Amino acid sequence: MAGNVKQYAYTRGADAVLDAEFKAAKAYGSVKTGETVIFWKSGLRWCAIPVQQLQRIYRRVEPVYGKLCCGGRSYLIERLVLVLHSGEELVLRIGDDAKKEAEALFAHLQERHPHIQYGKV
Repeated sequence: MAGNVKQYAYTRGADAVLDAEFKAAKAYGSVKTGETVIFWKSGLRWCAIPVQQLQRIYRRVEPVYGKLCCGGRSYLIERLVLVLHSGEELVLRIGDDAKKEAEALFAHLQERHPHIQYGKV
């Protein structure tokens, strides 16, 4: 993930309005969308960014082959890339083999926030 994730850290109990939005947010894998904020899990903490800071959103799918002692397995890591007005990119992990969640999240964001550009340029 590009950028300093600490600046986006969300601390429960610090802001009642943000807490209410987090509680009401709809989950898509490791990403939750509220009315005005996108939340995502980064390690052991939750992060948040206001939608008004976003210029463009697109999906990234990364094929991965994991080799274990008794064989290997291929899977896809679904990610959501947020491009901020400053040009900074935040890469949010939606989940492994989470195509349905990623497609539903992308469609939900397009419907709720049509003013944002969607797709990779």
